[in-house]
Amino acid sequence: MINIQNIYHEFLLNKGKEHKEKYKEFKGWFSASTAGSCFRKQWYKINDYEEIQPEQRPMRLMRLGTLVHKDLEEAIIEYNKSNDEQVSVYSEYRIKLPDLKVVGHLDLAVDNEGKLYVYDIKTAHSFKWKKLFGRNVDPNPSTNYQLQLGTYALGMLKHLEREEDSDNVELGLIWYKKDDSMMKTQIISSEWIKNAFYYWVELNETLEEQGKPEIGSYNTPVYKWECRYCPFHKIECQGV
Repeated sequence: MINIQNIYHEFLLNKGKEHKEKYKEFKGWFSASTAGSCFRKQWYKINDYEEIQPEQRPMRLMRLGTLVHKDLEEAIIEYNKSNDEQVSVYSEYRIKLPDLKVVGHLDLAVDNEGKLYVYDIKTAHSFKWKKLFGRNVDPNPSTNYQLQLGTYALGMLKHLEREEDSDNVELGLIWYKKDDSMMKTQIISSEWIKNAFYYWVELNETLEEQGKPEIGSYNTPVYKWECRYCPFHKIECQGV
């Protein structure tokens, strides 16, 4: 009998290789989706160190998020075709920030009469959902998603050749709850555009001046838990 789980895992590994091919021309650039990450991790990534492959279950979880993204992306594309409003809709759009060596694909941006709306789609399990929208909201949430969203906004402003005027930009995280398919949009302060810019500037300057950052130095790691999930932890970070 064939092993369906192994077949699906091989399929997902191949999908991962296909995704990497999209960025082949941007060797040495940072990925927008890694905004807010440990500086040492970023150094390993741009220097082409081999990453530890995720186990089967985490890969399936990530794929579930990808499938939700694809469905929403198709819905947005269909809406855009039949929409009579004078708006420009960007879906799964590549942004580039050459001065910061950052590239990525945003989920959704809408340009409506000079105001830019930038959204990122995230899936969450029930525990994460409670921390976001429950009675006891997490007072110290991870800032990675906000920095990622700010990065996409920076890229769109550059594409549209507009000043980094946060008054004319709205940022939002569109959350999809995996347990029961509930959806909510969380509006994020446009200050994260500026915060994202400073993160990438500091990262570039640190790696140019120091090379590989020492563990325990600034933003290395950003969070204590990062080392446990780092795809490079078997190289030198083991036990940290």
